[in-house]
Amino acid sequence: MVLLKKASHIVIDSLERFFLWWGKFVAIHPYPVICTCIIITALSSLGFLRFRMEHHANLLWIPADSSYNVNEDWLELFFKKKERDQIVLFKSENVLTPKALNEMFDIYKRIQTIEVDGKTFDNICATVPIADIFQTKKRKKRQTEIGNDDTTDNAAYDYEEYDFWADEYNEYDEDDEIITTVQRIDFNKYGNKSSNKEAALDTVDSLPDNIYCDLVTTLNEKCILTNLLEIWRYNEEHIRTATQQEIIDAVNILTKSPWFGYDADYKKFLGGIERNASGHIISARTAQMVWKLKLPDDIEIVDNQGSGLELELADKTTLDWEEEFVQIVQNMSTSDAIALPHAAKSFGDISSDAIFFDAYLMAGGYLLMFAYTIFMLGKLNTLEVRLFLSISGIVSIFMGLGIALSLSSLLGYPYTPMHAALPFLCLGIGIDDMFVIVQCWTNMKRDPTTLGLSIADKMAIALKHAGVSVTVTSLTDVFAFGVGAVTQMPGLESFCVCTAIGLGSIYLLQVSWFVAWMTLDEQRVESGRDGLLPCIVHQDFQPSACSNFEAGLVVMKYYAKLLSSNAFKVITVLITVTLLGFGVWGWTGIKQKFDPVLLLPSESYLREWIRVQQQYYPEDGWSADVYSGKFSHEDLANIDELVTRLEMLKEDGTILRAVDSWWSKLKEYAHDKTNYTSWQQFSNEEDFPMILSDFLFSSYGSKYKPNFKFEETLICNQKAPAIKATKFQISYFAFEGPETHIPARSAVTQVIDSAKSPYTFSHCKVYAAWETDEIIGYELWRNVGLAMICVFVVTLLLLCNIQICVMVILIVVFTLTDIVGFLHFWDITIDIISCVNIVLAIGLCVDYSVHIGHAFLIAKGTRQEKAIEAIATIGPAVFNGGLTTFLALILCSFSSSHVFITFFKVFALTVIFGLFHGLVLFPVVLSMIGPVYNMEPDFLADSTLTISTVTGSNKISPNSSGSNTPKGGHDNLAFIKSDKKPHILERPWVTIQTNTNIHKT
Repeated sequence: MVLLKKASHIVIDSLERFFLWWGKFVAIHPYPVICTCIIITALSSLGFLRFRMEHHANLLWIPADSSYNVNEDWLELFFKKKERDQIVLFKSENVLTPKALNEMFDIYKRIQTIEVDGKTFDNICATVPIADIFQTKKRKKRQTEIGNDDTTDNAAYDYEEYDFWADEYNEYDEDDEIITTVQRIDFNKYGNKSSNKEAALDTVDSLPDNIYCDLVTTLNEKCILTNLLEIWRYNEEHIRTATQQEIIDAVNILTKSPWFGYDADYKKFLGGIERNASGHIISARTAQMVWKLKLPDDIEIVDNQGSGLELELADKTTLDWEEEFVQIVQNMSTSDAIALPHAAKSFGDISSDAIFFDAYLMAGGYLLMFAYTIFMLGKLNTLEVRLFLSISGIVSIFMGLGIALSLSSLLGYPYTPMHAALPFLCLGIGIDDMFVIVQCWTNMKRDPTTLGLSIADKMAIALKHAGVSVTVTSLTDVFAFGVGAVTQMPGLESFCVCTAIGLGSIYLLQVSWFVAWMTLDEQRVESGRDGLLPCIVHQDFQPSACSNFEAGLVVMKYYAKLLSSNAFKVITVLITVTLLGFGVWGWTGIKQKFDPVLLLPSESYLREWIRVQQQYYPEDGWSADVYSGKFSHEDLANIDELVTRLEMLKEDGTILRAVDSWWSKLKEYAHDKTNYTSWQQFSNEEDFPMILSDFLFSSYGSKYKPNFKFEETLICNQKAPAIKATKFQISYFAFEGPETHIPARSAVTQVIDSAKSPYTFSHCKVYAAWETDEIIGYELWRNVGLAMICVFVVTLLLLCNIQICVMVILIVVFTLTDIVGFLHFWDITIDIISCVNIVLAIGLCVDYSVHIGHAFLIAKGTRQEKAIEAIATIGPAVFNGGLTTFLALILCSFSSSHVFITFFKVFALTVIFGLFHGLVLFPVVLSMIGPVYNMEPDFLADSTLTISTVTGSNKISPNSSGSNTPKGGHDNLAFIKSDKKPHILERPWVTIQTNTNIHKT
């Protein structure tokens, strides 16, 4: 302990020596210092040449070498996503009525009229080949009666009347138009009664191969547009005249789409379904309508900037089309029916707009912070108001921000959405340093013995004490954030590195730039120049009594009396223990869950869409694809095992709600349409390529054709080429949070790995968020733990006092525990946003306690006197720093954005608990069990620098004996023995006394 005491004396004394010299130097040469700061900032800004932004979630919140990112790179080669879904939720009392059907058709017609750059939906839609060859338009039409008077879409044909040879032997005259009249909806063909359907398929099977291939390879491709209207093939006459019974029969009976020819379950389009006693659907509250767009290959891609979560890309035409889509659907709602749009761009636009709009609230908070800073740095009179000093201080903070962004860019780190919080943190800590420097200046000026000193000498004394304090806190903050560079999350790593550089830069600017401007401002005051209009000079200025009133001093005087009360100490400890108990309780109950929906304002149309979706489609979760590389017939056994196990997960009813595999359909095709009795019979090099080709050109498998990537072109009636890659789809249930989706994905991954098939991974965009959920908790607490270690080590190295360091760490731990615990009670979960804010809170928590610890350490007297002196000398600056932080975020409480609400809650708790523990609990603890030793007078005489010996000043203080001794100690009055020692708050903060008994000649 003796060694640590001497080390503490040496470290503090060395720092004081440096800042005594540095304060004098800056005050003598303010303009060169200011110019140097400008030049260094300008040179540092060259790093902006490498500036880049990153907003993709997979490159921000999960490791760069994670399986997700590796799989993304593979998908870019084989299955690059070029499709964007646009969904409308139509809601009314009952959507299975003619009126509701007509309203949905009105929406459809209106959207079909959207035109952007000369392109409509039909020009930019994603397409799929129709599976029903009877819908081909390869022949003329003739009128045939089929049992009723209605006619169908001209593209529809009844299989009994279809002439497969019409194109080969067309003997009809051009004017002899042949029209087929069929039922409005062919329930026998597309319904669950399959006799006629089978007859049709048998007819197709009897076709010669060349005719069949000619048919299926020339089938029209149709835009992917799915909703109830396709039942009537978008025929306006049929839709306008549909009866309610026909609508109800259609959704109950049809199993194939009359529009595409694929299997269709129209019940999945419906939500809020009501059934009768026999289980048939009789009504529904909602219906889905889906449009799918496809991005062209040869167009410039525009990043859809979001809030760090939007992953999809689009071109300008598509984005403009989606904008009109949203506007039209929003205007189509009526008094008894609501249409809610969800475009692919909606999430990114709304979340970004919300953050941008609420940024005005943050700007308003900054103005409040700035106004309070002006108010507290100076006095309320035109001479001593510190407007220009406050501006220079704020400018220094933004200079530090510029340096941080530039240097981090130079190091290769991108700008991320998290960096939006950087100005707040830097302003909070930077203004705190400004308050400490000005507070030390104010303390020094209260001493009447400094009246005869020059501004440079005064600045040296003020910075001697302020410099050490801000050095300890700034270095602690720099290292606390610097350890963030070891995180696995690239976004958090970039932010922490940038923050560490920024805080270090701001610290250097505060002790140089700000001190230089403060010197100039003091020269202005001494010359009597006005604080608002310096061209005005005041002669014999007499400030009002009101402007000289120091509220902080009065408050601290009363607080000192409280600090002397044992009852106050007991109450403080009890309150602390109670808060800590609630904090631990909340900490154990807080959930780790990130819900991107919270990024949307509650009143937005997309938030309403999501509420309706979750209410009426509660089981609809995310869909993922399972991917394979090359495979052949030798792998079919393993593929069969994989699909079988996935089907078992589906039957379990908790993880998967659907498995849509080409393999299951291929087996069905082989059973129904070939002579194979089992898949093992075609599992050979000769038969598998042939049956696969036939399957993909059949009605069974044509929809799976885009899921295969071949080495060569797939040709009908020829063996399939070698397979490069394939995929099939699985659909999850909707999960509540990480406690359900992490085990679900793990179960799917385990099934894929254990099957040892060519299918090696599943992939979905939401996996990026799910992987973040897996690591974010660990990353948060690891960063917090490493920051605590850095705080302890740096504080110990600079203060060399284990007792103070342990207390500081405990104060920070108590504060963080209370913050996290009460966040739980305030409905906040551990997600990306709260994680970042908690990491930021560490920097503020450290400042609140380290300033008090350092002030206590250099104070003199008993524990009680040292605690009172510490709170008196630095307490007002700490309180003002905390209050300015609170003012900066107070307006965020009015935000509707989850980002700003979380921001407000985290930092409101940080300020409240940080100030309570730093200004109330810590002084109480120090007054009871703080370090009791003081610096020895001999040590002070030998090591404490004086104005006369170090700064070269020949001025003698009014209390000096006039001795020309080479050394004079800056002793605190706590060491002056007097029977009439004044109250510690009423004593001069520093007294310059000539020690005439030392070193006499």
